[in-house]
Amino acid sequence: MDLIIRDYCPEDRNEWMRVHAVILSTSHAWNYTIQERPRYEPNDSTQLVALTGGHIVGLADVQYDRTPGEICYVKDSRGGYVLEFGRLPECAGNRIGSKLVQAMAEEAKRKNIRRLEFWSQDRAAQRFYRRLDMKEIGRHYRFRITPPEDVRERMAKDYVGIEYLYGVCVPDEWPLVKEKFEVIEKPPLEPHLCVGFEIRF
Repeated sequence: MDLIIRDYCPEDRNEWMRVHAVILSTSHAWNYTIQERPRYEPNDSTQLVALTGGHIVGLADVQYDRTPGEICYVKDSRGGYVLEFGRLPECAGNRIGSKLVQAMAEEAKRKNIRRLEFWSQDRAAQRFYRRLDMKEIGRHYRFRITPPEDVRERMAKDYVGIEYLYGVCVPDEWPLVKEKFEVIEKPPLEPHLCVGFEIRF
């Protein structure tokens, strides 16, 4: 497979959105569906697309800290937070992901950034990061709970109804959350363990 990795350009928008939607539908990496291409101002960013046969098969967006810890979890230096990353499922086995990681690192170095963070609640993505020997930097649960009645009543006084509450907690606190609250377990709102990884170069 002949692969070209280049900067995203505005003319890519419609195809990028379609490819992103396909990746989203096969992954637990995202919590939401997007209808518009993300914008990263005022932060600097790198936005890449991987193409074969003139068509987008993979994508990667990185947003950079202006000061250490502004966006990234690790605060010892400025880093890049990888917000959008994936490849079409039918293109598995062609090393598109690892080539995009390499391209992201090269672009980051050009911007005097020496580390990238990758966070995902998708187990296949987590296995991929481990295969690349990325260092784990943190983990937390992402979950939704049925709102307690007192919260419902308090918000209703201000004309706000609540379907569910979205929350995060560290793994040590997860059993306490499940004991105290009614965690929604039914897909697509089921809980996920989100794991963070980093590479330095």
